[in-house]
Amino acid sequence: MNSLESLSEWLFAASLRASVLAVVILGVQAVSRRWLPAQWRYALWLPMLLVLVFPVLPSAPFGLFPRKMEEPGAVIIQSPDIPEMATPVAMEKSQSVAGHPNSVADLLPVAWLVGACVVFGAGFAGYHRSMRRIVKTSVAPNGSLLDEIHIAALEAGIGRLPRVLVSPKVESPAVTGMFRPSLLLPAGFPKGFNDEETRLILLHEFTHLKRRDLVVNGLACLLQALHWFNPILWFAFARLRVDREAACDASVLSLGTTDRRAAYGGALLKLEGGFPSCGLSLGFVGIFERTTGMKSRIREISSHRPAGLAGRMTGLSLITLLVMFGATKAEEPAPQEAVGKAPEPVPTGHEVIMKKLTTIVIPQVNAEDMSLEEIVGFLASRVKQLDTVEKDPEKKGINFTIRKNKGEDVVQAGHITMKKKNVLLIDVLKETADQSGMRFRVDDSGVTFLKAGQEMDDFVKVAPPPPAPQGKAGDFAMKLIIPRFEVEQVTLRAAVDLLNQQARELTKEGSVFPIVLDPSVDPDARTVEIRTRNAPLYINLRYLADQLKYTVTTDDKELRISRP
Repeated sequence: MNSLESLSEWLFAASLRASVLAVVILGVQAVSRRWLPAQWRYALWLPMLLVLVFPVLPSAPFGLFPRKMEEPGAVIIQSPDIPEMATPVAMEKSQSVAGHPNSVADLLPVAWLVGACVVFGAGFAGYHRSMRRIVKTSVAPNGSLLDEIHIAALEAGIGRLPRVLVSPKVESPAVTGMFRPSLLLPAGFPKGFNDEETRLILLHEFTHLKRRDLVVNGLACLLQALHWFNPILWFAFARLRVDREAACDASVLSLGTTDRRAAYGGALLKLEGGFPSCGLSLGFVGIFERTTGMKSRIREISSHRPAGLAGRMTGLSLITLLVMFGATKAEEPAPQEAVGKAPEPVPTGHEVIMKKLTTIVIPQVNAEDMSLEEIVGFLASRVKQLDTVEKDPEKKGINFTIRKNKGEDVVQAGHITMKKKNVLLIDVLKETADQSGMRFRVDDSGVTFLKAGQEMDDFVKVAPPPPAPQGKAGDFAMKLIIPRFEVEQVTLRAAVDLLNQQARELTKEGSVFPIVLDPSVDPDARTVEIRTRNAPLYINLRYLADQLKYTVTTDDKELRISRP
């Protein structure tokens, strides 16, 4: 799975979680609107932002969103290792249930990326164009207005005065700029407002700066562009902006000791009548925006009361609950042991070594007139690198021993010449034994080479290896390396179709030997799970057949899966 697919998969999952959480938040607000302070209603949106921002949610026993559980009975079969093959730690899921790439699903990440770029690009271009016009036509504020700005900034607790731009291109007072805050005022302001009303309007804008609303607004704009496909989140962000203005109104009315509700409400009504609604949204935070309902704001202003201890504790409790239940994942329950199922038998040392001998593939053996000691040393080193059967690093590899006759310092077994690629370890040992006139045995301690005529009381017969591929199709299947083969819970027919398709793509114009299903097999039989990297086609095919208790035969024309 590439990075774009991973990103889009996480983003779609986060969008779904945030949508559920947004509905819950809207429900909580509807129930608690009359007695929950406006500042805390605005703060209730924090858990939704956390879900959209954090790529990984913490786990909790009471999380609202469950983890994705692994299907029971899934078994990962790791391929015999060959050069440049990494043992997978966390494999991605198959691209589709049938093992084939789903064309519609493949286009979804690209469609999301294009949509996000269009929405964000259009918003950013509009913001840049508006700011360029404002800066180009701006003039410095006059002396009286500048005095009111200084007084309002001191009352709001703003230590550093932002840049002030007075322009006819500004429709309504607003602030903008996360990194360089600017106060935007329309030309002619504060004409029509008395000193108290002017100060309250300026206090509103400076309160936005004090509360870091520009940072939250910038984050919301970015998230809205990323989740452009989700209408629930568009509505949620619109409600977030409404609650932001109500929270800012409440903060302004909480400043000072006098009751300013009438003057503040009158200033808003004058502002609505004297200036058009602000069409700016991305990057701009203003006292009067198209998303804010004037009637509801005036109603809340008229009924404003300072937030008491009970209101603050209620708001904090609600946020805590929403974070605990909405911004976490449920812990994965401990796997339950199957009732009545006998435990898996522990393999013996001989079985483990035999598994290594019949699964490890040596990428290349290039021996010319080598002695037995030399080729055994090469195999011991190479097998330790390629051993994926053993998980304990200290036990990787196989212990090779050469038994000498009494009084013999060196076993005179040389002249071994072998040039092979992608060959099973057991076949290399058989060829080595044949050319050196030796025999070898397999026991719990490893592999021992013995000279003909030595006592064989403790000789253990080597289990016959899987049949070597025959004919031109067999040679083709051993030489063709499949970079990646992943199937899980798919039919035999779908898995074979995928291997045939990969073979055609890799050989391009070359000849391809098809994989066919014998009429005796069930094409709808389902695999468990196979995931390999850089393994020969024949090895992948053999893994597939072994899982379903079938065999693989090859000739000069085709590779066939049939019943044994």
